[in-house]
Amino acid sequence: MEKFFYPESIAVIGVSLKRINLGHIIMISNINLGFKGRVYGVGKEAGTLLDHPVFSSVADIPEIPDVAIIITPAQTVPGFMEDCGKKGIKHIVIESGGFTEFSKDKKSLEQEVLATARKYGMRVIGPNCIGTINTENQLFMPFAIFKKALKSGNISIVSQSGGVGDTYMRICNENHIFFNKFVAVGNKLDIDEVDCLEYFISDPSTNAILMYLEGFTRGRDFYNAAMKSDKPIVVQKSNRSPMSARIAQSHTAALSASDDVVGSALHQAAVIRVKSEDELVIAAKTLMLPVMKGNRVAVLSRSGGHAVITVDACAKYGLELIEFPEEFIDKIKTLYDTNIIAHQNPLDLGEIFDYTIFTKILEETMKLPGVDGIIFNHLYQSSYEAEMSRTFLSGVSDLVRQHQKPVAVTLISDAQEILDISMNHPFPTFTSPLQAATALWGSLYYHRRKTLRDNRGEEASFEINHAIITEIETLCKNENRIPLTHEALKICEAAGIMPISGRIITSANDIDTAQIACPAALKLLSRDASHKSDIGGVRTNLTSALEVKNAMSDMQSAISSLPKPPRIEGFLLQEMAPKGHEFIVGGKQDDVFGPIVIAGLGGVYVELFKDRAIRLAPITKNIALDMLQQLKSYKLFSGFRGMPPLDIDAFIDIICRVAHLVAHRTEIREIDLNPVIVHERGKGASIVDARVFFS
Repeated sequence: MEKFFYPESIAVIGVSLKRINLGHIIMISNINLGFKGRVYGVGKEAGTLLDHPVFSSVADIPEIPDVAIIITPAQTVPGFMEDCGKKGIKHIVIESGGFTEFSKDKKSLEQEVLATARKYGMRVIGPNCIGTINTENQLFMPFAIFKKALKSGNISIVSQSGGVGDTYMRICNENHIFFNKFVAVGNKLDIDEVDCLEYFISDPSTNAILMYLEGFTRGRDFYNAAMKSDKPIVVQKSNRSPMSARIAQSHTAALSASDDVVGSALHQAAVIRVKSEDELVIAAKTLMLPVMKGNRVAVLSRSGGHAVITVDACAKYGLELIEFPEEFIDKIKTLYDTNIIAHQNPLDLGEIFDYTIFTKILEETMKLPGVDGIIFNHLYQSSYEAEMSRTFLSGVSDLVRQHQKPVAVTLISDAQEILDISMNHPFPTFTSPLQAATALWGSLYYHRRKTLRDNRGEEASFEINHAIITEIETLCKNENRIPLTHEALKICEAAGIMPISGRIITSANDIDTAQIACPAALKLLSRDASHKSDIGGVRTNLTSALEVKNAMSDMQSAISSLPKPPRIEGFLLQEMAPKGHEFIVGGKQDDVFGPIVIAGLGGVYVELFKDRAIRLAPITKNIALDMLQQLKSYKLFSGFRGMPPLDIDAFIDIICRVAHLVAHRTEIREIDLNPVIVHERGKGASIVDARVFFS
């Protein structure tokens, strides 16, 4: 990757000397903006462009360029790839469009390009991209006209789209956020977002990474790279529809749509996810401030109304407004004289017009050990307060640097004034109390997620009886069926997840010798019925052998009368589990991110309420606890409205075991444990039903 950003020489293939085409623009951009390397052109005719040579073939270039940029019609690209390979050029950027982004019929064209790259050991960015920019050496590959060199910063950008990437560059510069490097990966034929992420994580000039992605080429590799990053990563992921059209056969599949998995993977890896370019700017500005390490906030406001709005914004994110201590109140009373201002949080500064007092109050607030972050609403008239406001912001910047606490300043003034400060003042500002609260919450979110990620503990490891699982898998594949309920429960048992006691019965005579204590449950065994309860295949709370026999007879009659009756391969007679709350644990092989685990509220309403959390497997006990804390139903574990607390440790053990199972037996495409009945603390959990689907 290094040569794509620090080449000593580049060749632009597709340069016209007679007209201004895209290759022409790329070449003159690098010449005029001062690229610190040698620039060559290749076109139909030989000549010079701004005193730089243009050759009629790649072979005529007097040296082996570090990078070749190809921007010619798609059908000509394989030929130029061959020319570059013979020349010995190892780094290629294909900016040409007209490949699979245009038509799937062009896949063979892309494969031809890739085969040539592999033949000559070349690495390729693109096709259908705008290449790279490095503001350190003024390397400009996009075919856009740049009027001046760009100021270098410490944020780097990865974009799958050239257009969105151009938007990122523009809005960053308009908000005084300067980037260091940029790359648009386009169709990701060879180099993808993982290659770029890993490079920027190791790049000493990059302190934070902004990314726009429409899909993941190697989801698990992206996750693994992000898990190791000490640099903040911000991702805007579009194309949020499901990645697979496969019909969901299990609750796990129904509850883990592709975008949910993406969001969970980013959440688990402490990646900041944004939904829009506006949110991206807020996140980028937030990264310019110290990290907020707690949720305690002080609000200082020059407008009482905006103070109230700020309180609502803080409440949205669960930010706590601290109560100012008496010694703080006594101190600020010495800074100004007023009888109107209420000395509380939020602190209304509407009577004060001395900017030095604002700075002193802010400093005293930052000194408070109970304050983790501050929102300052700065309402002013630019006609006579513009210069004072800029001086004030510089003072805020100094205090932030000194005390290492974030101050989110909301500018409330005329549009031209706000735009001027955003573009030209180095201290980050926001345009509404909600934006400011969003910034502080985002900072706190990143701090908490990274802290948990880095202190997640050791991954839980468990013994698995692989022979039992292999035996059931082989039998099911030979008979072209899914595991029956008792087989799925055997798979659970092989993973150390002990199900409730049960026996298989095929006739009424088996009931008398089953030795299953009542009350009992009777369940249909059928390869054709994944959801047994939907067709009346489950009866519970049977209090005697006679009730069991009657239930079996009724079930057989009811199922036989269905329009398409499923095969009846027997019944599973189980003891009824003790009372508790119903949850679900599941696992799945995601097409992009690999094994995942899911846990949440279970029972018959599992897909209605969708109160669940997803993580990439395997996991640690700390991560399993984090999953449960994400649930709306988490309060049940500590006791709710007089109910006893639940056995959270037993449930965490089951979650970790399922995660371990799907991570080490990847032929298990999906597994559902629903319901998992969690009992009161100290009494464990009961596994009463399971479904397993093999690949």
